[in-house]
Amino acid sequence: ASSSRSTVFNVVKMQTAMTMNTLGLGLDARPAMRSRVVAAKSAKAIVGTPVVGKPVQMAARRAAVTVRAGGNPEPIVQAPFVGIKDDLANRGPLYIDDFKQGISPKSLASVFFLFFAALAPAVAFGAVLTSATAGMLGATEVILATAIGGVLYAVLCGQPMSILASTGSVVTYTAILYTTCAQYGLPFFGTYAWIGIWTSVLLMIVAVTSSSNLVRFFTKFTDETFAALVACIFCVESAKKIIMMFFNPSISSTLAMGSALTALVTCGSAIAISNFKRSPYGPEGVRNLIGDFAPTFAIAIGCVFGAWLAGNYGFSFDALSLPASLAPSMARPWVTDIMAVPNWVKLAALAPAPACAILLYMDQNITTRLVNASKGLKKPGAYHLDMFWLSLITAVTSICGLPWICASTVHSLTHVKSLTDVKQDPATGREEVTGVTETRWTPLVLNLLIGASIIFLKDILGQIPMCVLSGIFFYLGLAAMRGNEFLERVGMTLITDPAKMPASSPLTKSVSLPTLKKFTIMQIACLAVMWWIKGSPAAMLFPILIAALGPVRIVAGKAGWFTQEELNALDEQVETDPGYVYQAA
Repeated sequence: ASSSRSTVFNVVKMQTAMTMNTLGLGLDARPAMRSRVVAAKSAKAIVGTPVVGKPVQMAARRAAVTVRAGGNPEPIVQAPFVGIKDDLANRGPLYIDDFKQGISPKSLASVFFLFFAALAPAVAFGAVLTSATAGMLGATEVILATAIGGVLYAVLCGQPMSILASTGSVVTYTAILYTTCAQYGLPFFGTYAWIGIWTSVLLMIVAVTSSSNLVRFFTKFTDETFAALVACIFCVESAKKIIMMFFNPSISSTLAMGSALTALVTCGSAIAISNFKRSPYGPEGVRNLIGDFAPTFAIAIGCVFGAWLAGNYGFSFDALSLPASLAPSMARPWVTDIMAVPNWVKLAALAPAPACAILLYMDQNITTRLVNASKGLKKPGAYHLDMFWLSLITAVTSICGLPWICASTVHSLTHVKSLTDVKQDPATGREEVTGVTETRWTPLVLNLLIGASIIFLKDILGQIPMCVLSGIFFYLGLAAMRGNEFLERVGMTLITDPAKMPASSPLTKSVSLPTLKKFTIMQIACLAVMWWIKGSPAAMLFPILIAALGPVRIVAGKAGWFTQEELNALDEQVETDPGYVYQAA
């Protein structure tokens, strides 16, 4: 027993050291002057829409996205609570405005769309967890975690445009954890709670020491590659569910064809109605209103079309299945008795916690950075404040036996896009963002509806065919791809004549075609490796691969594969690039 405990302590020590280095907690925290940008103090108040002076607005956006502005670079680690205090100073004066801006039809359309986009994956992840944990976790736990965590985050966080949800990597981690507990005879919920508590402690250390400053080493290279991966997963998985029906002997060919047609009609309707806002017909306000509600109209059209098919051809679709009640999936109290776990398990739980912390850290910060970097946003981000609340939410879900949640990339980017106003540039044909409704109402109402769905909406939602939701998921993936420069460049790699480069691309005159191809192929290779790993037995390494995208980009700059001018055009500057100069706000 003494030998095994000694081994446990050594593993815990090694894992903790690795995590401290990975998350930047062991790096030199030399003091440096911090440039504070409080946009609200320089804003000229207009009810519902703060208008920030251009110099202050630009400084706020640089600080929100890369934390690089302001003369000297911020250290990766700062004095306790410095970053959180600055986030509160930046976002606090804008808190009331976060609610004022959300009173609009666009917010209502966003809630309707995201409700189905968030609820169905929660139910699907619940079904996976039920199978992977022998019924200990299920859809009830996923829905409650999403609703409770989402409501708390919407009210308390710094950047409400991010949407919290359970992710596939978290579900995979939980399944492996259950298998390990069953193999060694460990109490699952007690072990799960202690791993979550240690993970929460690590995330709290990250928040308190401002270690989210590491996002300054993330650039568009990381953002767009990761966003492309998640969008492709949504498209491929939704299409695979329909395609596999044709190879399932228990499903008739008529039902498979009907499901495919219904999914196509739903997705096609969403695309067509969404594109209506870009048409020249009718008043612009009406076009935009109809386009904003495109996913909601598409679901209604898909349901009607599916009902017509089922009535004429005599079959029934599989429908969305919600839990029967708010009771846990298995007979247990909602609060885990964490003190009933053996002491050595409490300590040993620290060993797997770093991997979980890295997973949540990367998902949260990359998604939040993508949101903060979205065109049209004027309010600064709040990485450290967001991480603070994510840490506490992780502790609550762990003790209650609920799945861990974090910012979901596709849901968050879709949330931003659904609240974005655009117009088409007649010269280039490209869309230009004219503004974004930055509000807390949409995530707040969305998560309240998700929580209420089990009690009040079960009968109605139980009538929606799953193939309709598959069509919406495919549209969701396509919507997330829009505006991703990496995916736009993928098609350009097939061009052999530079004269044939699309005139609408801003890269046409910035870099040569061979350089564009080389940079894009490097991203494609990274995307391919991540895609392979996510479906392999080494799927738990997925968070590390995401973290490795930053070093790959840094190596590309330091190795001289591209000139600084080419990197400036294709990506963003990072402070390790040769000749990088910090630019004052």
